[in-house]
Amino acid sequence: RIKRDRDATFVHKNAKGQVVNRTTAIVSGGSSAMDNEECWIYQALMRALGLVYIEHQARI
Repeated sequence: RIKRDRDATFVHKNAKGQVVNRTTAIVSGGSSAMDNEECWIYQALMRALGLVYIEHQARI
């Protein structure tokens, strides 16, 4: 489901022609039970998928 949704909504360039490589169809939420290293790996994976909206409980 992740690949299908990402491929269906992935934006390579914005209206100005700038490369953005992102998707806004998938959202990620972290947990306070994760330590710094786990959060870093999780965030790196989400960024690699092109996610824009990555949230963590510690910020709220």
